[in-house]
Amino acid sequence: MPRRYQVIHDTEYRYERPAASAWQLAHLRPRYSPHQDVTRHHLEIEPLPSELGSALDFFGNPVQRFAVPVAHDRLQVRSIAEVTVRPRLTPLSALPWEQVVAAIDDGVPALRHELVQFCLASPFVPIDDEAVALARADLRPGRDLIQALQALAHRICSGFQFDPDATHVGTPLSQVLETRRGVCQDFAHLMISGLRGLGLAARYVSGYLLTHPPPGQPRLIGADASHAWVSVWCGPAGWIDVDPTNGKLVDESFITVGWGRDYGDVAPLRGVVWGGGRQQLSVRVTVTPR
Repeated sequence: MPRRYQVIHDTEYRYERPAASAWQLAHLRPRYSPHQDVTRHHLEIEPLPSELGSALDFFGNPVQRFAVPVAHDRLQVRSIAEVTVRPRLTPLSALPWEQVVAAIDDGVPALRHELVQFCLASPFVPIDDEAVALARADLRPGRDLIQALQALAHRICSGFQFDPDATHVGTPLSQVLETRRGVCQDFAHLMISGLRGLGLAARYVSGYLLTHPPPGQPRLIGADASHAWVSVWCGPAGWIDVDPTNGKLVDESFITVGWGRDYGDVAPLRGVVWGGGRQQLSVRVTVTPR
């Protein structure tokens, strides 16, 4: 059955001293897709912006731009969305992965144009030899691609430790491979690097994941977080999403905000602040089943 959620994503920047102004680009509105509908979404911004506009970015993700032209010592952005997610009809099998690579290389020009941007290195995802070797351990010759993706996701989940203190947004992939620690963003970048190094088209997906409290305990406000996973083009099977952080295929517990080449294409908030000195960021996400 479809699942309905309310997602509240709170972001607050506190500045060392008042900032004169700010311009921000937000990837916070979940996107429509064959398995997801957005019933309602709005932003609450403090201080009130002088302008607020909406558009679609290059990848078709909804984006919102806003400007705060007055002095402020903190910026608060609350995103409230209501989303319906339907079960994904993931096929049990696909072509062998080498045939999918050949379909990219030899496909019609329109298909190559769509996919090639997800086959190349990008600012946050270099083609790392160690990441490629990691992927090759599961993408053996002739192996079904969907089965290989599940095995690779499980390998990353079991071989790397989730540690929110181990990395930051700019941590290079080489450090993640060395320490075997990171967060969902790092593990998505790692898997993408290995798959692209083998010629496959893999994109970075940002969104949310419904977490489950211990039995008998209530859901806590702010207990959830932004999440990231990987979507891979599997030939006739289409795009298949897989989560290396949890070692599983994506299901209706996942809420998609947007996708791109890597984190930089779909960062929740990015922009320019004039003045303010050092800043402190706090983020709180609450996903509530409806």
